[in-house]
Amino acid sequence: MSNIKDQIEIIDSYMESDVFSLDPEEFLDQMADHGAELNGYYEHERLKKIIRKIGMPNAMVVTVFYFWNDQLIHVNYKQRQYMERRNEAGQVVMDYSNAFTKFESDHFFNKGEEIDKKVTGKPVDNVEPEEVFVSYSLRMKALLDNKFENRSTYETLQGKWVNVRFPDEHMIFEETIRFNFREGKFLKRLKVKIKDSIMYCSSPKDEYVYKYKIESLNEYELVVKDLQDSSSDLVLYKKEE
Repeated sequence: MSNIKDQIEIIDSYMESDVFSLDPEEFLDQMADHGAELNGYYEHERLKKIIRKIGMPNAMVVTVFYFWNDQLIHVNYKQRQYMERRNEAGQVVMDYSNAFTKFESDHFFNKGEEIDKKVTGKPVDNVEPEEVFVSYSLRMKALLDNKFENRSTYETLQGKWVNVRFPDEHMIFEETIRFNFREGKFLKRLKVKIKDSIMYCSSPKDEYVYKYKIESLNEYELVVKDLQDSSSDLVLYKKEE
């Protein structure tokens, strides 16, 4: 416990971390009522902390995951209940800009096992406290690590790319999401994961994974090969400002 507390203090002392984010669709099964975000903080090429915020109907749930040598060591979980205020009509409504911590739990881990837990307060109505953190944190870590390791590729892909052979087709990359268009009409939204120069594009609707080999990429041109069709030609895209 003494070592873990020292490690937490060291992690919190970092001032110039590289920050990488996940799109809400990557870490939520359904969209949050009042917004959601998940940010990973890197120091010395390693993930040290994840801060996740989920806006529930009556509370903001804030969870902070701490990592040391790629292992989860601590989780701080808070339910911050929204304050109430009266609007111009005199009605009592939620003030989503103000909240107070009604429930908090601290969990400490060693080699994937919880070794201590501290709880204060009572849970917000209709918000069930989380208890399982290790498997979830490692899944989020894998997504963030992939984005961190392939950061230059993701950064270069951002923006609009037009198919040179079929100029009525284009795609737009925003973070790790790819939007396909044809003749100015939206076709499909796909999640993108890049590994070993392979672009994996998946849609939760059809549960199919499209695979493309990135043959070359710079800030002006993208050349890919469709791995589903071994006979297909290379496809050239030009970036459009």
